[in-house]
Amino acid sequence: MSISNTFIDRLLANVNIVDVIGRRINLERKGGAYWAKCPFHGSGEERTASFKVYEETGTFHCFGCKESGNAIHFLRKHDGLDFMEAIEQLATQAGMEVPKYESPIDTTNATEINNSASDVFYDQLKSEKGKKAVEYLKNRGISGEVAKFFSLGYSTNSKPNLYEKLSSKFDISDLDESGLFGKNDSGESYDRFRDRLMFPIKNIKGECIAFGGRLIDDKKDQAKYLNSPETKTYKKKYELYGLYETRQINKRPESIFLVEGYMDVIGLFQSGIKNAVASSGTAFTQEQFRKILGYTNSIFIVFDGDEAGQKASWRAVENALPLIREDTRINFIFLKSGEDPDSYVTKNGKEAFLNLAKNSKTFSDYFLETIKSQDDLSSVEGRSMVARFALPLVSKITNDTLKQAYINEVSNICDLDFAKLVKGDKSYSTAKKNTKEEVKPRSSSVIRKSILGIFISLIQHPKLANSVAFHQIKPDSKYSFLKIIKDAYLENPDMTASILMERIENEKVKNIFGEALVSEIKLSEADADAMLKDCIDFISQAGSEREEILKEKYNMQELTSAEKRELQQIILKKDKMSQEEASLIKNLSSK
Repeated sequence: MSISNTFIDRLLANVNIVDVIGRRINLERKGGAYWAKCPFHGSGEERTASFKVYEETGTFHCFGCKESGNAIHFLRKHDGLDFMEAIEQLATQAGMEVPKYESPIDTTNATEINNSASDVFYDQLKSEKGKKAVEYLKNRGISGEVAKFFSLGYSTNSKPNLYEKLSSKFDISDLDESGLFGKNDSGESYDRFRDRLMFPIKNIKGECIAFGGRLIDDKKDQAKYLNSPETKTYKKKYELYGLYETRQINKRPESIFLVEGYMDVIGLFQSGIKNAVASSGTAFTQEQFRKILGYTNSIFIVFDGDEAGQKASWRAVENALPLIREDTRINFIFLKSGEDPDSYVTKNGKEAFLNLAKNSKTFSDYFLETIKSQDDLSSVEGRSMVARFALPLVSKITNDTLKQAYINEVSNICDLDFAKLVKGDKSYSTAKKNTKEEVKPRSSSVIRKSILGIFISLIQHPKLANSVAFHQIKPDSKYSFLKIIKDAYLENPDMTASILMERIENEKVKNIFGEALVSEIKLSEADADAMLKDCIDFISQAGSEREEILKEKYNMQELTSAEKRELQQIILKKDKMSQEEASLIKNLSSK
């Protein structure tokens, strides 16, 4: 169950954001605010402070990376906590009790089971039964000290098994849900991990949440690696093996190596490279990417040199595109086929591996090389195919500066105005010129400024939430979040910005709201009213503009199936429909 907004509001009102942040980074008071070097970009090594904390509003804002939020947001990003963990930590600090009836799924027993299992596996590694696992580690060059640091263990294939050892301490139902056991046809429980070297997967707090297991003796009928299924405590797409251990060495490492497997992390650590994490497979998710960027802005992606590793590297590019910023540094290290980070560093040593990093391929170089390789650039058809391949990828980039840079590069490669493609402008096609005045989509930057203006107006004059201008925004509009914020002000005109920010789910919108909070523009109520009305009027026209674009494409017989449905919906949502539009709806439905 989720926590109510009422409790969150009370919690934020009872914590001092300066105290929360000041315990984690050095704050310097200047005037009426507190400043620091931003912990979210530049690895905290800025020359001048760009990170500002506002005690009065309970918020923070970085003028460099544009990160904004309240105390909850800060703890989640800085400490790597999930939402409930941040809530619980703040509640403890404020001397408040999280309402029991609103508590999330209780993971206490699940965590205790995993921690106990980890202890059992570790003890078994040191016992007589674990000798062959120890021998395996020695042959791989892994010391006892490193094995202990990562809490490596061994799962036996003999009695008493793990289930027998834990069933006396925990409820059977909790054990069944732990992911550590399975059931045979007779309904009897058995250990999922048997005769395997065990890798405990820990969350950012150091609690064991899952396991990976490697066969000691490779067997044809069993997978070499076996991982825990998803459970109460383990959601694979969010977790990274070795992140907890990396942060034990350095809370904010200068860079992080992203590798594929457990032994890659451990092998690199043994060689002195103590800043590697593993995706535990070749699926590097956007959520994992966000997590790494919470601790460093420099990532080296080092997947195995086989075909799967190559594909994984490109998937990493696709997942990274919406998250890259000017200060983000992502590089790729491509190993030879048959090699992995562990085997390479074992054979060639630490310095050789670090030299690979120095000579690694930048994100942009890898992206553009891949784009170029899609077809023959010497022909018009080939360049068109390359542009078509690049279009959905470049469109994913949310950073305006980088997006423009990539548009320019692809334009040069394809020898065409790629910007028009990205913006949805089809004037480059074979359609007759000058048949109709070109309809240009709204610039996203202008739309953003309009939203910013609305926020500035509301923050400075909450009474404007009563403005009839908001009626122009339809409930199903992509700008409906403006009505949510308007309703929040109507509900409580004295609501602090910190509390309101927690109601905003979209990170891009939250950052715009943060910019509005720190705006130097001071408006009278009359000026704010005029600005709000103008900005709402501007963005409300975006839908009609889209309609004109789709109608033009219909006339040119270029509408896709999805666009036909989109045009239908736009017309059907109108209060009044012309005869021409009714006929258009009929035609669209019949095709």
